[in-house]
Amino acid sequence: MNNKLVIVLLAILIAIPISSAFELNSNEITKNACNGNTLLFTANVFGTGSFNVNLDGSASSWSTAVPNGFILNNQGKTIYIYSTPNNNVAAGSYSLNLIVSSQQETKTIPFTINVENCHKLKISGETSKEICRGQITSFTYQLENLGNYKENYHLEIEGPDFMTLSQELISLNQGEKKNFYAYASKDSESASFTVSAFNQYGTGEITSNLNVNSCYDFSVSTDRDLVNFCEHSTENVFITITNTGISQDSYNIQVKGPEWANLNQQTLSLNPQQSGSVNLVLSPDYNVKGNFDIEISASSKESIKTRTIKAQVNKCHYIFIDIQEKEINLCNNVQIPLLVKNTGSFEKEFRLETSEQWASLNNYQVKLGAGEESFVNMILNVNNIEKKSYDVYARALALDGSGLSIDDKIKVNALGEMQCHNTEITSDSSLKVTQGSSTTLPITIKNNGNEKLIYKISLTGEGSSFTQLNPSILELDPNSAEIIYMYSAPSVDIEPRDYNTDISVSYNNNILSSKSISINVKESELNQKEYIPFLLRIFNFFSELFSGPVENVTEVLIEEPIAEEPIIEEPVTEQPEEEPRTEDANETSFITNAYNQAKSYWIYITVGIAIIIILIIVLMSGDEKEEDNIEEWEEEEDKEEKDEEEKPLKIGRWILGIVILLFLIYFGINYSWLSNIKKYILMAFEYIILYKFYVLIGLIFLLIIILIIKYWSSILEFFEEEEEKPKRKNRKKK
Repeated sequence: MNNKLVIVLLAILIAIPISSAFELNSNEITKNACNGNTLLFTANVFGTGSFNVNLDGSASSWSTAVPNGFILNNQGKTIYIYSTPNNNVAAGSYSLNLIVSSQQETKTIPFTINVENCHKLKISGETSKEICRGQITSFTYQLENLGNYKENYHLEIEGPDFMTLSQELISLNQGEKKNFYAYASKDSESASFTVSAFNQYGTGEITSNLNVNSCYDFSVSTDRDLVNFCEHSTENVFITITNTGISQDSYNIQVKGPEWANLNQQTLSLNPQQSGSVNLVLSPDYNVKGNFDIEISASSKESIKTRTIKAQVNKCHYIFIDIQEKEINLCNNVQIPLLVKNTGSFEKEFRLETSEQWASLNNYQVKLGAGEESFVNMILNVNNIEKKSYDVYARALALDGSGLSIDDKIKVNALGEMQCHNTEITSDSSLKVTQGSSTTLPITIKNNGNEKLIYKISLTGEGSSFTQLNPSILELDPNSAEIIYMYSAPSVDIEPRDYNTDISVSYNNNILSSKSISINVKESELNQKEYIPFLLRIFNFFSELFSGPVENVTEVLIEEPIAEEPIIEEPVTEQPEEEPRTEDANETSFITNAYNQAKSYWIYITVGIAIIIILIIVLMSGDEKEEDNIEEWEEEEDKEEKDEEEKPLKIGRWILGIVILLFLIYFGINYSWLSNIKKYILMAFEYIILYKFYVLIGLIFLLIIILIIKYWSSILEFFEEEEEKPKRKNRKKK
């Protein structure tokens, strides 16, 4: 019983693998195809189970297998594989693998597909040909259709324009051949070209060479194509002609260019392969410069050939002359530098001359090497010539016979006395001032002339007795100006009326310009001897603070019934008129001038000095703090010791001070710096007087600010005490 069971089990185990195995085979595994054709492969499957079909390989993208899957029960099945190579598939061998798999195993059949060129063509013909120049010829070509179909082909030639085809389209059946031609025209030259036949399936090409030989050909050459040389020199260029033909020939040579380019002969006769030369002679004269194209032409029986030679002619004989100034205005004689430079390549000697007799040179002949230069002075003497404008020429001439010359010019404007020393005075024509006061008037002196002048300024006329000018000596450059000031301070003894004053500007004792100024002297209120109450005086004082800078006294009329004391008017005795003072009368001392200016503003000066003194006292005073007697005694001893140590130094300080004082006196005598200091002090004082109100208000504000800063702590303590007093009273009541 047990043996039978074992035998049955073994039979089952052997039957299981036999039932699941399958077979895969195909009768044909290699085929050929053209683009667009479809191939069919078949494969047989026999067995039992579920099967899947797949393709891979280089031909799988354009192949299909059906069915993709099936089930067999000890049966057979045929698989169909379709392959269609499209037009994009290139000719060649492609692989296609059929893969059939079941649950237990996988089997593969490798197929091979050969894609053939079914549109193949062949082009053949002549690849080289030689002709003589001027002849025509043709190339013969044959086109054969090696494909499997009837084809239409386009014909095309790539090359020079003188090559053309007999036709542009040709039609061929399978295996058929036809001829076509390429023609070379009469003007053809040696060249290579390519003939092609093509359609959408392929292209065939062939390249041919055409060699054109001249039976009467020649060549032209020169020993150089560029000639670089100087003017007034000679250069030769050799022109060689070679007969490259097969026959004797004659040649005519001509030159086209400037007149200084010539040939030594114009005809040549040469045998085949023989060469001959002609000489091109270049000989430019003086003053020839630049680049020139010279064309050489040689003609034979059949052709003409040309060649161009470039000639660069340099300016090797040249001189440069330059007057440093191109226009000048002159009042006196002057020397002007004249540059002479040999810019050529050779040493030369030059003669110099001018166009005017009154324009001379310090050197009339110079010898200069190449690139060398020299300066010559041109002397212009304009004292004895007519005052007008002149064009003066300076000329340089070469002495070597070259005729080389060059000139330059300068425009000379000979100016008259008025143009040389033209001076202008600009100011107001009138001035108002009150007796016992003073004022200033700015006066502009302008030098409109052509020279630097030192002016002497004088003041004359009726008003010169109480008027002066500062400064009286003035130095001005051409076309410059400076402001001086006329200071007028009539005393109470000067009669109130109009005074004429003349300002004169002179140079070398010659008056160049003058101007009259009328000074209107008004009567002072003090001379009227009227009683003015104290309150009215205070009002007038503050009114004067807002007065203009010219009229220093402002009359304020207040109509009030005031009982005036009788005033006894004394008869005014007329004083004899003072003679007009000269310029020397105008030169007063600095102290007198300062006093006359200051006395009219004594109220402002007094108030300002008082404010400054208060400021100094406030700044010097410190908060008095109590210190110990011992510290004060020690400080006093230290001070005494320091004073004793410093005593020996006082003598040295005195000596140093004396040396500095002597040094200042020496420079004051030699350089007149004291006069400049006085000038600027007066100018500063005039500006202070002009803005006296603002200066006074500024000092008052400065005093108030310093007092507040100085005693700020005391002010705070005062208010704190005032606040604490009510608090103390409240505490006492409680």
